[in-house]
Amino acid sequence: MCCHHRLSRLGISALIVTALLILISLSVGVILYAFMSGYVGTKVSNEVSPNLLVIEAVLPHGKPKPFGLDLILANHDTRPVTIDNASALIISGGGRAYRTVLVLTKYPFTIPAGGAGKVILYPLEDVPPGRYYVKLMSSGGGEAVASITLRSKVLGSRVVTLSTSNDPANKVVTEDSKCRYEAWVVSGSSESYEVHINFTPKPSVTLHFWRAELLNAENNYPVWVWGNPYNNSIWNLSSLTYPSWDHEYWTPVNLSDFPVKVVFTSSP
Repeated sequence: MCCHHRLSRLGISALIVTALLILISLSVGVILYAFMSGYVGTKVSNEVSPNLLVIEAVLPHGKPKPFGLDLILANHDTRPVTIDNASALIISGGGRAYRTVLVLTKYPFTIPAGGAGKVILYPLEDVPPGRYYVKLMSSGGGEAVASITLRSKVLGSRVVTLSTSNDPANKVVTEDSKCRYEAWVVSGSSESYEVHINFTPKPSVTLHFWRAELLNAENNYPVWVWGNPYNNSIWNLSSLTYPSWDHEYWTPVNLSDFPVKVVFTSSP
C-alpha cells in the first residue's frame, strides 16, 4: 500500500509540473505578442472551452483610434478546430453586454492542432474605457472567455446587410450622431456587382476618420475586391464637413458573396 501511494504522489507531481510549464509558456506568448504589437499592459485571463480553444490575447484593433478588438486564438486540442457561425460579446463588469460583428480573417477558418489564429470584433456601439470580458461562443456550444482593460474608447460601428435587390432606388440607410451612411448595389456584367457606399456628416459635424469594410456571406473578405477596407487616408482626405460627402464603391463583387455586410465607422 505504501509503495502504491508513493507512486501515485509522484504521478500527480509530474502532472503539476507539466501544467505549470504549459501555463508559463502561454503567459510568455501573451506578453511577447502584446509587447510586439505596442499594447503592453493588456491583461488576459483564459477559460478553456470543451474543444480546448482558448483566447490567448485581446488587443485593440485599428488606428488612429481603436474601432475593434483582435482575438488571438490558440488550439490546444490534438485535432484541428474550424470556426464558423461563431459570435462574441463584450461584457462590462456590471454585466452590460455589447453586441459585435465577428470577422473571420480567412475562410474556411481552421486552426491546426497546436496552432493559432485571429478573429476581429467590431462593437455595434462605443465601448468606453474600463475592464471587460470578451466571450466567444461557437455554434456547437463551446465558449472561450478572456478579459481586457481598455485604456481608451473603442469606436462603435453601424452595420448594414445588402442583397442584389438593394439597387440605387432601394438603398440601405443607417446613421448615428455623427454621420449618415448609405449603401447600394449596381449590377455589373457576368454575375459581378458594384457595392457603393456614401458618407454624409451630420450638420455642424466635421469627420476626421471614416471607414467602411465589406464582408461576404461568411463574414470574410470578398476576393478580387480592391480597396477593402476603405478609409479616408487612401485618398489623403483629412476631413469631411457637412454638406460635403464621400462616395466610393467596391468591385467586382461576385453573386456568391451575397448577402454582403458593410461595416461603417466614423469619428470627428
